[in-house]
Amino acid sequence: MNDDDTSCAEEDIRAAPSLYTRSTYYRPTMKRGKILKQVTERYLRDDLGYGCYYKDTSTDNRIDRVHGTPQIIASLPELQRLLKPSQPVVVVDTNVLLHQMDVLQQAPIPNIVVPQTALEECRNHRMVIYDQTVDLLRSIHPNRCTIFFPDPYHTATSVEEQAGLSPNDLNDERIRRVAEFYGKSLPGVSVIFLTDDVASREKASSRSYQAMSVRQYVQVLEQTHPGLSLSDLVAAQTSVLSSHEEDDEAPLFETHLEATALSRGIQSGKLYRGVLRSSDWNTAHVTIRRGDERVAVTIQGDWDRNRAVDGDVVAIALHPLTKWISSAAVLSLVKDTPSAGIASETAEPTLAEMSNVRDTIAVEQGELRPTGKVVGIVRRNFENQSGSIFTKSSGKADSEQEKIAAQMERENPDGTATCVFFPVNKKIPPVLLRTTQRDRLLGQRIVVSLDSWPATSRYPLGHYVRTIGPTGDKDVETEVLLQQHDIPHEPFPAAVLACLPPEDYKISAENSPGRVDLRHLPVLSIDPPGCKDIDDALHCLVLPNGNYQVGVHIADVTHYVKPGTAMDLEAANRSTSTYLVNKRLDMLPALLTTDLCSLKCNVDRYAFSVLWEVSPDGNIIQVDFQKSIIHSIAALTYQQAQSFIDQPDDPADIQACAVKRLAVLARKFRQRRIDAGALTLASPEVKFVLDSESLNPTDVQAYALLEANALVEEFMLLANVTVAKRILRQYPTLSVLRRHPAPNRSMFDPLISKAQSIGLSINIEDSKKLADSLDAAQVKSDPYINKLLRILSTRCMSPAQYFCSGELRASEWHHYGLAAPVYTHFTSPIRRYADVCVHRLLAASINVAPLPQHLSSKSYLHDLCANMNRRHRAAQLAGRASVQLHTLIYFSGDGAKEEDAYVLDVDTDQGSDPSFTVMVPRYGIEGRVRLDVAEAERFPEEHRIAWVGKTKSCSVKVFDKVRVRLSVRELQGDQRELAIDFIE
Repeated sequence: MNDDDTSCAEEDIRAAPSLYTRSTYYRPTMKRGKILKQVTERYLRDDLGYGCYYKDTSTDNRIDRVHGTPQIIASLPELQRLLKPSQPVVVVDTNVLLHQMDVLQQAPIPNIVVPQTALEECRNHRMVIYDQTVDLLRSIHPNRCTIFFPDPYHTATSVEEQAGLSPNDLNDERIRRVAEFYGKSLPGVSVIFLTDDVASREKASSRSYQAMSVRQYVQVLEQTHPGLSLSDLVAAQTSVLSSHEEDDEAPLFETHLEATALSRGIQSGKLYRGVLRSSDWNTAHVTIRRGDERVAVTIQGDWDRNRAVDGDVVAIALHPLTKWISSAAVLSLVKDTPSAGIASETAEPTLAEMSNVRDTIAVEQGELRPTGKVVGIVRRNFENQSGSIFTKSSGKADSEQEKIAAQMERENPDGTATCVFFPVNKKIPPVLLRTTQRDRLLGQRIVVSLDSWPATSRYPLGHYVRTIGPTGDKDVETEVLLQQHDIPHEPFPAAVLACLPPEDYKISAENSPGRVDLRHLPVLSIDPPGCKDIDDALHCLVLPNGNYQVGVHIADVTHYVKPGTAMDLEAANRSTSTYLVNKRLDMLPALLTTDLCSLKCNVDRYAFSVLWEVSPDGNIIQVDFQKSIIHSIAALTYQQAQSFIDQPDDPADIQACAVKRLAVLARKFRQRRIDAGALTLASPEVKFVLDSESLNPTDVQAYALLEANALVEEFMLLANVTVAKRILRQYPTLSVLRRHPAPNRSMFDPLISKAQSIGLSINIEDSKKLADSLDAAQVKSDPYINKLLRILSTRCMSPAQYFCSGELRASEWHHYGLAAPVYTHFTSPIRRYADVCVHRLLAASINVAPLPQHLSSKSYLHDLCANMNRRHRAAQLAGRASVQLHTLIYFSGDGAKEEDAYVLDVDTDQGSDPSFTVMVPRYGIEGRVRLDVAEAERFPEEHRIAWVGKTKSCSVKVFDKVRVRLSVRELQGDQRELAIDFIE
């Protein structure tokens, strides 16, 4: 069901109106606090019957289908025929849809009526719930009848505007009239109005239907369906404590301001609006606008945070200057956590990664970081969370989780238990939930939905949604990390698969009009071993004039993925493929990813080709862009390509000659980039060797980067830069580009200070000086120090971002890391949606296809780029979390290991436990070593910590090589973490 479907009744109404109503309201806008006049005109009809339903027009026999077309129920006999006999008709209101969707989806409710008013309010509040409601309406199931009722246009349910009644009051009355309409129309049939609004139930008490709360109705269902358990799914809208305890409990937090007060405060400048972001559930910041500047405001402690969670849109008030803090003080609030568990990061950039946000303000007292408090919630970010339940009897009594569980867990008079749920995402606080199955949920990974956070509750309230599986199981933990990072991993829906060509689709010149036939060229691909989604291929020929013809051929995904289709919309939502250690989650269905689009050897494939004429000294003479057909003659691995580079010349070997020519040109292109200031950075990433059957890790190896890797990289960079220039000429304000902003000095200050402590200098005046200083930062006795500096330099920079060229000045398009004035992504359309957009822009710019209408909208491109940035970062974090998970599995199987490590940072906070952070190069692991001593002496200027051990005095400073022991430590609830202990 789409927006057009929901308005199917509206179209008929406007065709032959019988009555006309007009409503006028005034409401404040939350963003700027302005007062808007809202006028609603409606034409009422008396021939709309009993609502709309989806009529099954499919030919398959699946249990749950989404085919069919909306049909008006014109008569009472037709309604009676559609309804499941001897079953009540349940009319739901807005709050039930918004907060109790898990119950509606899983409970055996044969007859459901969704008023249009409730559906429209869902669309205004939470699009996710709106989409789920639409799916509920569209689903055609033999045991369920779902009806959409157009109450705003039906004469039987119309409500006249009255003085003193708000729009919400009128909406509630209209929905109650829907229940009354069905109650009067269906004598002898039980009609239930489902609402958790006590006042609305009271107003419905004298009507021709029964009003019930969701919990009351669930209890009825459990009594009539033995063995059914739904109570845990009911969202907690009030405290999960018993009523007598609530009465005695004083508010723990300040009451949130109402919407009107928030909008007035924002308009007057007394309050500020922003999104709350946190590194864990104890520390947070909100980025606000003060004039033309964006400033990060620190939110300290539970009281100032005032029940806001990560991702909430909040209104904040600034504290007076006396409560502002120094940057050093705020840094002491954030402690490094071991990175060997599942990552706690999200897809949103951290404060340190935001290049255009100030975190300090110059005042009389010096540079201070502003602080503030949350005074209201504009929009909640209550998303489902995965994690585990801890109880006071589930493990050691000295753990943080155990202490919280001991304080909050209790038995309730109704036979349920209040438990404490700890999300895997450390940015979310513990959640209280009421359950009847506590013992069964212990030791399990479960999904919990956050419902509310009353001022009288220490923690937010939630309800159980589903069980994923046993804690520690590899497949279960993989699903947890996918859920945590919001990675789409469901099978592709039928509507997407319907867009695919037949499996026996054949490519030929005859069915490819307008394409250039390049099958005579010796095209080849170079990829990792086992690569199945081959995006790119290359060729290099010597021209009669002595120059080279070089071609980069990219899979023509847009030939199969048409704009606006279900497959295109799904790809836009997923935005990227996600690569885990043991699996790949594709952006496109497998038929395209690994077959028709993949540039496999010895088969014809469609491509988008960039062809250059290049002089022997590496100068570009000319460039051409063509939609083409190619025929790859070889699918080489990096190792195979490297062997061609290293072997003596053999004019008879076509593949070797092509690879060697490409290598010669790649060296020239690379040197020019480095001369221009391109950075050569490093990564600690490793790869796992997996068992062929269990897919458990059996070994860990460092990535071996060959010249063949650099060869492919150079030509992909060249293609991306060339295409960026071409689409910008045609579409200067609509191009999808990728920028990498120059880092702030403050982002590099900690690394500069650490380098100075061992006599090295880092210069960040520009990318060229940074590159040169990194080249010079060598320690002869230990070459790994230079790699470590390059790894840490990467972390001092903001992440690259997709953007629409019309949103930023040309001076802001620069890619700092590549030293490129303009850059885009063109070369991986199988796994990145940004490349799909760029293919369409390039095709339009060379007049081989029209530009899709939606790519002409800057607002659409803004939202698209925001989603692509979020998905791209989420995929990266999920990949890292998968590595960390498999690291735990590896060490669980092989026991403790001793390895060399390098000190990255030492804890200089006198108020914390002595510790320092290390990097273990052998495994690419980074974690904190906690010292088993009561006291230690800190030397912040030297980045050094000293302590007295059991047998001797010890001292370590940054970049020291130390010996550590790696082992897996068992925690409560069958959870584990990687422990790193200092040896010497």
